[in-house]
Amino acid sequence: MIKIDVKDKKILSLLDENARYTNSQIAKRVHLSKPAVEYRIQGLVKKGAIFSHYTVINFTKLGYSQYKIYFKFQNTSMDEEKKMINYWINDKNSIWVGEMRGRWDLAVSVLSKSNFEFGRILGKFMNHFSKFILEKDILLTEYSPVYSREYLAQGKERKKFEFIYGVPERIYELDEIDRRILKEISNNTRATIIEISGKLNLSRDVINYRMKKLLKDKIIIQFRTFPNLENLGIKFYKIIVRTKNFNETEEEKMKDYVRNNKKVTQLLKLIGSWDLELEIESENEDELYGIISDIRKNFSEVIRDFDILRITKTHKYNYFPF
Repeated sequence: MIKIDVKDKKILSLLDENARYTNSQIAKRVHLSKPAVEYRIQGLVKKGAIFSHYTVINFTKLGYSQYKIYFKFQNTSMDEEKKMINYWINDKNSIWVGEMRGRWDLAVSVLSKSNFEFGRILGKFMNHFSKFILEKDILLTEYSPVYSREYLAQGKERKKFEFIYGVPERIYELDEIDRRILKEISNNTRATIIEISGKLNLSRDVINYRMKKLLKDKIIIQFRTFPNLENLGIKFYKIIVRTKNFNETEEEKMKDYVRNNKKVTQLLKLIGSWDLELEIESENEDELYGIISDIRKNFSEVIRDFDILRITKTHKYNYFPF
């Protein structure tokens, strides 16, 4: 486990809030010099405390929906499991790939413009690996409020970033320059305008204008940093829930509960065999089960069933994998 001090935690929290904060902006907030902040961020990357600096892109406006797939393996060797994981890491439509313990062994989030296209994406994988799949489950994400990791720096105001998945009023058409910029910053969001300009051979004015427009049009939602939670001694769990009598009033109560619980970082409303998914980041199992017990007490009338999944390793996090 990597040991980090209070200043490092504050820096991580600020990067989680906005990964494009400059070193000077961060320095003012944490009361360090600009070179000290640069040194600490480089150190966090080298030590493995940071998985990636990524850009949150509103793929719904680009005509995509998010499908979640859970896989249970059978008769597999470590080599075969690695091949299946690498398949999804390299798939041009997958945005998140995670190994897990519990009912499922692997979870993948995939972007697709239609059920037909998704069927072809999944079918291609199954043609290669179906003999190793005992069971699978497929869920469609309806909406997902995402919350900042304010627990990293006590006292920070919690921010919410809500994404509504579904059919937008109109599809936003990206041109080739937009696509190149999004591809460049999707997993390198701290790159400066000068660095992006040099890589894409475009002027700084063009890069600056296009990024501001993508932000204004809400194609770019946020710039974030994803910590290597396991390396920091933080366990990453998903609680999947089946509900009953889950009306609009209970739905708002659940949103409020998640918003006010600092260790619950995301809520997903799903369409499929499970209805909700809560992401919890906890330092120990006692804390986790305390949160679960509290949820069961507050929502005993609407929780029919639930399952606990622990994410042991995140392999991919990219909102623009194309």
